[in-house]
Amino acid sequence: MAYLNNDGPVRFGLLLTSVHDRSVPASQQIAEHRELISAAVDHGFDLVVAGQHFAAPTLRYLQPVPYLTSIAMTFPSVSVATGVLLLPLLHPVGVAEEMATMDAVTGGRAIMGVGIGYRQDEFDAFGIDRTTRTARFEESLEIIRALWTGQPLTHHGRFFQFDNVELSTLPGQQPNPPIWVGAQVEASVRRAARAGDAWYAAPFPSHRDLIDLYQVYLEERAAHGSRALTAIPVRREVYIADSPDEAEAAVSAGASSRYGTYRSWGLDVDDGLGRSDWLDNRFVLGTPSDVAEGLSHLMDQVEHSHFVYKPQWPGHDHAHAMAQLERFGAEVIPLLSA
Repeated sequence: MAYLNNDGPVRFGLLLTSVHDRSVPASQQIAEHRELISAAVDHGFDLVVAGQHFAAPTLRYLQPVPYLTSIAMTFPSVSVATGVLLLPLLHPVGVAEEMATMDAVTGGRAIMGVGIGYRQDEFDAFGIDRTTRTARFEESLEIIRALWTGQPLTHHGRFFQFDNVELSTLPGQQPNPPIWVGAQVEASVRRAARAGDAWYAAPFPSHRDLIDLYQVYLEERAAHGSRALTAIPVRREVYIADSPDEAEAAVSAGASSRYGTYRSWGLDVDDGLGRSDWLDNRFVLGTPSDVAEGLSHLMDQVEHSHFVYKPQWPGHDHAHAMAQLERFGAEVIPLLSA
């Protein structure tokens, strides 16, 4: 198993994703998520991650700050991470207050994951020029860090202007809750190295690209004298079956549906299946031993602090997701720990 700065073994996080549209009662989605979390905790998971999208009735996302806060209250052994907040669409004073509140309410178990977003529909809904997203992101993150010091802040930037602002609530973790920056291309990985406490590695680059981007991340941190590494949370697409062929067949429809949605939202990505070279894929498929071997190989190349696992796939019911999680927890994790 890979280690990060000799701090200990890889930890496991559960990604709460969406497989329902708005027609399914939200209470059903919440109940399914809570059953998944309960099973994950039984298998030693200690992190729950939830992402953010707006105005997406065909693939409903529950807004992560209130949702994760409620989860942390129900499951006191887990930390919770926004994975990710779409920072260019949000006001940094509001984000600073809300994340500080979540950190205070959860007793210091909050992680703020942030990204720049990509859906044109979301930027249109907020009346924000998508071409400004990187500049908005950087300015917002600078403001949030400054506000979390507790000192009055006067700021007159390109997008935000205010005088003598102080937060009403400060985070419990000092100097701040960990900031994970989502990134999947070289420029954004370099930004994550400069601006964040961790690079939250998206599932879209191939294994080979992930390994290359990891070296970019380390080089950029070293070049800017960044703080010592505290976390490298990594997401990969995993599916367990009794053979690699069975796994690929089972996940192909769900992958096509999921990645078809991403493409319709404007993300340049394919479903990644059927490639002959393992390194050129983003999926880790097959028997429990195949999956453990693949993840171990990847962890030897990219030091993980956390592996963030997603058991839900479009087209597969909740019982199927539970079965995937049980197999990952009972059959894959012990092999990784051996």
